[in-house]
Amino acid sequence: MSEQPSGFRDHAVPQEARDATKRTLDATVGLVGEPSDAERSRTLFSGTRTATLSTIGVDPAGVPFGSLVAHAVDDAGRPVLCLSDLAEHTRNLAADRRASVMVVESGEGDPLALGRATVMGEMSVLTGDEREVALERYRAAHPGAFYADFADFRIHRLEVAAVRYVGGFGRMSWVDAAGYAGAEPDPLHAHRAGIVDHMNDDHADALLDFCRKLADRPDTTTARMVDVDRYGFSVLASDGPESGEKAVRFVFDAPADDPLAVRTAMVDLVRRIRG
Repeated sequence: MSEQPSGFRDHAVPQEARDATKRTLDATVGLVGEPSDAERSRTLFSGTRTATLSTIGVDPAGVPFGSLVAHAVDDAGRPVLCLSDLAEHTRNLAADRRASVMVVESGEGDPLALGRATVMGEMSVLTGDEREVALERYRAAHPGAFYADFADFRIHRLEVAAVRYVGGFGRMSWVDAAGYAGAEPDPLHAHRAGIVDHMNDDHADALLDFCRKLADRPDTTTARMVDVDRYGFSVLASDGPESGEKAVRFVFDAPADDPLAVRTAMVDLVRRIRG
């Protein structure tokens, strides 16, 4: 094993953090029928409205500069921003167009366990028809953006050259830019919380049956849905207080593009196990 650089020798990861990471990896390894990281990244950018814009500073020269910005996305997932000429980040972009935009999944608990995606590339100022189309997207995402009509505000778009996806502890990847552009956001993202709550509140018995009869876990004592997407859903199941929770993935027979399709898929699963 190579020696740790001297500047990091005192940065040992606390045992509690190592244990939490191991629990997460143990719970999620081996899941199938999931969205690709390109799809997850597109979903994050489509489902959020604010982001961190990082530019290369003019003063101090070369120092990264982070800004909170409002954003929209176009059909290829490229971030669309409405920036003032007076802002420090715009001054930076005038000198060096390279930038990144990061979005983070909303949720409770440890923020480092949540998904996030960063797109990197060069920023361009849009004019003509491109500007009008992008501005329409921006206004749809931010209806109260009165400042978009101010003389010093311009519509910018990041031309994506690279994408980094992090799905929480232990899951991360570089996403091909072309794959990102061609991926589709998950159509269930806006309905996800409602579906999860409904299943846990009103159909907990069905979740138990799914685990016991479809996932070959006959000793399951607790099961709660934690995620749903067009391809299926994930449940955290336990065989008892000493066993811990293990993620179980259930895949739909066909992609479900709306809540009604999810309901149909769930009914089909119940019929399969109950006759």
